[in-house]
Amino acid sequence: MSHKMDTKEQILKAVANIINTEGVCSLTLEAVAKSAGISKGGLLYHFPNKDALLTGMVDHLLDGFINEMESTVNEDKCEKGKWTRAYITLTFNQLDSESDMNTAFLAAVATNPELLKPMANYLQELHSHIENDHIDPIISTIVRLAVDGIYFNQLYGMNVQKDTDKEVLKQLISLTKEDLK
Repeated sequence: MSHKMDTKEQILKAVANIINTEGVCSLTLEAVAKSAGISKGGLLYHFPNKDALLTGMVDHLLDGFINEMESTVNEDKCEKGKWTRAYITLTFNQLDSESDMNTAFLAAVATNPELLKPMANYLQELHSHIENDHIDPIISTIVRLAVDGIYFNQLYGMNVQKDTDKEVLKQLISLTKEDLK
């Protein structure tokens, strides 16, 4: 990873931290620079304004998810249900790894609904893959909706217990393999 990427990620984590601890209204360039431990000029080099910061956060989340999704789909040797399984797995993993960024994203979207467009466009394409995943489309849609519900519960701070979480993950994955038995 390049130094430039490290700095950008450090800045985006600072954005998420400010939004999560102080609220979107407290998000200023000065606050982000201070929280990230860089000069305001250093911040402006990477993100020229507040909108660019929020867009950068969306891009970071979306790019990471798309790259992981494609990699997970390509690694799955079983054609049937591979998009659905990848979505389940990555969403569950993301709950642990990017929860602060996801929560901040939700708050940021409330102030600027335009931020949702790139995410919505990708999810529309992803839903098409899931619904045409060579398994019963009703099962794949039910699984997707369950995963979405778990994701949003996490964002709202309503976490599923770890033991239950693992069992739910196992059951959802098994639904993508039902007609393979």
